[in-house]
Amino acid sequence: MDQRSSAELDTRIARLETSSRRDRLIGFAVVALLFATAAAPAPSAGDAAVAPLVVTDATGASATLTGRGLTVRDPAGHVRSFVGIDAGNRPSLDLSDASGTLRESMYLLDDQPELRQFDSAGKRRLVLSLNKANDGQLLLNDANETLRLALFRASSGDPQMGLYGSDAKLRAYFSTDDTSPYLVMRDNSATNRIYIGGYSDGSIGMNIRNTANAVVWKVP
Repeated sequence: MDQRSSAELDTRIARLETSSRRDRLIGFAVVALLFATAAAPAPSAGDAAVAPLVVTDATGASATLTGRGLTVRDPAGHVRSFVGIDAGNRPSLDLSDASGTLRESMYLLDDQPELRQFDSAGKRRLVLSLNKANDGQLLLNDANETLRLALFRASSGDPQMGLYGSDAKLRAYFSTDDTSPYLVMRDNSATNRIYIGGYSDGSIGMNIRNTANAVVWKVP
């Protein structure tokens, strides 16, 4: 069983928390765009190229075009979509619901494509992306935005699934190589307690460990 698996699973939490700062910046960027649009003077012949262009229809819905992108608002003034360059200079597409809450975002994070989906409370619940090795990965969060499940390929190329507790600690992971699948279960102290599957010597079996990670039972 590959001991590197748990480390690779744990790095998903770090990436998820680092990139979550981008979600919080979206709201600030929208407010800044609204202010800039409201404060912009009427364009003259000399500055028309830099002034925001606002188009409003008979219902009150509007579209604002700036050098950074296109923002569309519904008749109630809620931002419903944005396409352009976000506050972090990343190409982005953001979609919001009728209340103006961000529900879906697609952009490039460190030049890697990433799709996020948010619940009605604005909490990030699903992340679908490619990593730097161009392998796909799926991350599922609970209502507290805590990572609970991860699906991806390890550096070895093997598919893996990680299960996390509400404390964001890895509790179990399941994987397979070309020889056999294996399952590892951990306690809340991150100690591996149960192994089931293939061993490095080619045999297949199971072992149970105590809190000190010492084997107390094994077969074969």
